[in-house]
Amino acid sequence: GFGLYSSAGLKQKIGPIKSEFFRIGFGVQGSVQIHCGLETFHFTPGSVVFTFPGQVFSMHDKSEDMFVYYMLFTEEFILDAVSLKQIRTDFPFLNYTGTPCFQLDKTEAEEIQEIILKLNDEIKLHSADLKQFIQLHIQLILLQANRSYQKLKLQLPSTEKGDHAIVNQYKKLVSQHFINKRKVSDYAAMLFVTANHLNRITKNETGKTAHELIEEMLLLEAKALIIHTSLSIAEIAYQLNFTDPSHFNKFFKKLSGVTPLHFRKP
Repeated sequence: GFGLYSSAGLKQKIGPIKSEFFRIGFGVQGSVQIHCGLETFHFTPGSVVFTFPGQVFSMHDKSEDMFVYYMLFTEEFILDAVSLKQIRTDFPFLNYTGTPCFQLDKTEAEEIQEIILKLNDEIKLHSADLKQFIQLHIQLILLQANRSYQKLKLQLPSTEKGDHAIVNQYKKLVSQHFINKRKVSDYAAMLFVTANHLNRITKNETGKTAHELIEEMLLLEAKALIIHTSLSIAEIAYQLNFTDPSHFNKFFKKLSGVTPLHFRKP
């Protein structure tokens, strides 16, 4: 239920992938572009990034010298750790409303890297109490990251005003609700603006309409399911709330230029 890896040998482009586990990434050198849902982050040395089960993410534009540590763990792995039972609510960067990627200061980065290296040494020893040791150190990393998160005031409502803030909030809402909410008016109501206004400012900020961003998120999810699961195309269509597979095929080909079956081919 736990794995510790480095980015050595990582492909130039990864994803979209639908997470089945929690992932903590820590940047040591180089850079890469990371997409969490519809949000984009520039990942650099001293940055941390968090993804969680159900989230769609991808990465590209990896620099030649990029080196990152990754910790992956399942929800089941931490269920018996009392201190981690409320992990999604205790740590705001582990849910859709939070900011999943942010920069640590030099001291914070050194402390987290030290914890990761200590974990690596302990895994090699494979002690009898290894699981508890790992759980404890996951908590230490999360607590340290949360201190930084609070110091950066990322846990507070955004002080940004105007169109940019609304569009950023819209992206988070779409990443969370796109399966069941496909109408721009649904999101406009949640953001207390009109659908026309939301379409207009989204187009100005991103070059895409609000509806096109919903379709983009749906396409990312579809690609992740096609590539990384054994579900049939029909099963994927129904899982994504399409009325029938033919409608899903038309949607996918319209946005990607190929059919789902063609996209799945190696």
